[in-house]
Amino acid sequence: MKVWKAFASILCVAIMFGLYYYLQPTLSLAYLGGFIFICLCVTIVVNNIFMWVKEDSSVIVTYSVAFCIILVLFIVGNIIGSSLFNATTMHQQLGEVQYVDFDDMISQIDTSQIPIVDENLAMKQADKKIGEDISLGSRVELGDAAIQDVNGEIIYVVPLEHTGFFKWNSNRTTPGYIKVSATNPNKVELVTELNGEPLNIRYQRSAWFGSNIKRYIRNRGFRTTGLTEFTFEIDNTGRPYYVVTTYKNRTLWNNPEATGVVIVDVQTGETSFYDVNSVPDWVDIVQPKGVIENQIDNWGQYVHGFWNTFTSKTDMIKKTDLTLTVYSNGNCYYFTGMTSVGSDQSCVGFIMVNTRDKSAQMCYMSGATEEAAMSSAEGLVSDFGYKAIEPLPVNVNGIPTYVIALKDEEGLIKSYAMVNVQNYNISAKGSTLNETERAYLQAVTKSGNGYSTTDEAFGYTYEGKVERISSVVESGSTQFYLILEGEEDKIFTAPYDISDDISITREGDTVKISYLDDKNGTVNIIEFDNIAFSTPISDEQEKRNELDEGSSVLDSQENEIINVNPEENENTWDSLSDEEKAKLIEEFEAGKTKD
Repeated sequence: MKVWKAFASILCVAIMFGLYYYLQPTLSLAYLGGFIFICLCVTIVVNNIFMWVKEDSSVIVTYSVAFCIILVLFIVGNIIGSSLFNATTMHQQLGEVQYVDFDDMISQIDTSQIPIVDENLAMKQADKKIGEDISLGSRVELGDAAIQDVNGEIIYVVPLEHTGFFKWNSNRTTPGYIKVSATNPNKVELVTELNGEPLNIRYQRSAWFGSNIKRYIRNRGFRTTGLTEFTFEIDNTGRPYYVVTTYKNRTLWNNPEATGVVIVDVQTGETSFYDVNSVPDWVDIVQPKGVIENQIDNWGQYVHGFWNTFTSKTDMIKKTDLTLTVYSNGNCYYFTGMTSVGSDQSCVGFIMVNTRDKSAQMCYMSGATEEAAMSSAEGLVSDFGYKAIEPLPVNVNGIPTYVIALKDEEGLIKSYAMVNVQNYNISAKGSTLNETERAYLQAVTKSGNGYSTTDEAFGYTYEGKVERISSVVESGSTQFYLILEGEEDKIFTAPYDISDDISITREGDTVKISYLDDKNGTVNIIEFDNIAFSTPISDEQEKRNELDEGSSVLDSQENEIINVNPEENENTWDSLSDEEKAKLIEEFEAGKTKD
């Protein structure tokens, strides 16, 4: 009998050790996994003691009592940490939310810098890159892709992982990682050396024993620290690291809060901890996506406490199903729409949370959800059966817009779409982003709904000579490109149907154009007139033109576009007295100081 008791005790110890070695739970009662593991260990130890000092029949009783005690503690703990007692804390966990306009939330960017490659396509391109090297493809597999900004370029970084225990045992390291551009799916690079030295990635998720990244960090003094979000990132020099978020729970075992990051050099094993206020600049993700999603939900749900969620639901809002990772002004954010409780196709606004410091911005704006925008984009290419990927919110001349890539069954991008956030019936498609943007702006101007800009938009009227003009056929439609004298820093574009004059315009002709200000260098012309030609019109057409006067995109009051005419402005300025000029300058400076 004693032999069997000794065997049972040894087996229990082996099971406890095996569970800890494999699961690597946090050894703290402040975390649910740690609570369960510690209770399990205590139960096994106590029952082994009873097994040696009492009759065998008592073992079942003690196990049953221990299980009931743990179950009661588990239920009571979850109730204590629930929203019933912590609704205010859960609502406030996201922090102060700043209310801004869309222009302040999403800056205007060049269409060439829009990250239209999603994670699935990035992985497909990375897998194709590995397939180019037969020996490498049989040795390694792809890890999880992580999007990040490296020296101003948005890329996916995909680590090379071991394919199994035997490959790990034979090689112990993998030879690097793959970079895939988020703006150009054909830009793929296998990185196997840095500064002339070969890369040897030792500490990773697929490694075994002490080289497993989670086990390695635990063994470096983080056994009682909550760990989550294991992200493979590279610094600005290309050196690879694992960045792991540390956290504590705010309400017993629930509602985690990031406290910092552990950064491990995957080659040397050098490990450093940084709190949330001192994280290196090259680290993009400090706040885990799931944690922020939970905090956004709590912020919208418990706005008036716990009982409001079951009664009137006053002012309650919830996030949409999609949470996007976007970049604006060099910072990384989680972006999601917010809808009223019960709404499914329309947003009341959008919220964006910084992935490093958790600063949150909210823009109140009625519009379409991400799913509705995707359906609208797929409707444009229904004949081809292309599927939309997750949309990206962009600022197109001050117009809140979703940019959506459309993929075929093989997962390759075949088309693009732009969908108006505030009215998803306004949309356009194209084979390139530039073509899509031009078609989209034309769709907006022809929609009769105005530009609906979220900030001041400036419309310009310019008269000058054509220095260069050329045309190109894109998807069966002719597009003209012009450079005008005195405006050499801009490339003006216009479709063939903007005016009959544009088809016969040549270098040296004097033209008059109207356009909206664009910060990206390429400008879409709204109105075009070659004043070297004067085509006779009928009396009826002249009357029609008089009726249409003031209804253009630039003149419409609905669009709220500030018209800028440099020549008229200069004449107006010259007509002012010195006192009037001084007063205007004073008001201008006061406005700048206020901003």
